[in-house]
Amino acid sequence: MLLLIGIISGFIIGLFFYLCQLITNKPVYTLLMNIDYFPIIGKWQHPPLFEFSYHIIVSIVLVYTLIFFLRLWDLERKLWAYVSISGLIGLLIYPTTLLSNRTPELYDGYSIIIWLIGHLIYGSSIGLLQQYWNKT
Repeated sequence: MLLLIGIISGFIIGLFFYLCQLITNKPVYTLLMNIDYFPIIGKWQHPPLFEFSYHIIVSIVLVYTLIFFLRLWDLERKLWAYVSISGLIGLLIYPTTLLSNRTPELYDGYSIIIWLIGHLIYGSSIGLLQQYWNKT
């Protein structure tokens, strides 16, 4: 179940940023897929499918970690917890945009808003899927 939540939520945020990048020309999808700053693998050329696969793996790991901690804190059924933590993660990782010249500028307010909205949608999707599968 958590594996599926990670995959679906990863696709949702990826699709959101992809569409936003197409519409606004702000490289928010590029930022989501960016691995330029990772030692060794950041220097290699990666096909888009591989980049997206890395993103999905990160999403799966994040879902397992998030739900583990929310269960510990007895917040697993609180949608606001998923949304808040995901938004916070989005804000904390946005500065990685400084590590690449292909991503938005650090103080590009429009990109920051898109980035935050995407992470709030991501958190919502995790929380809603978790609630749905807990009921069935």
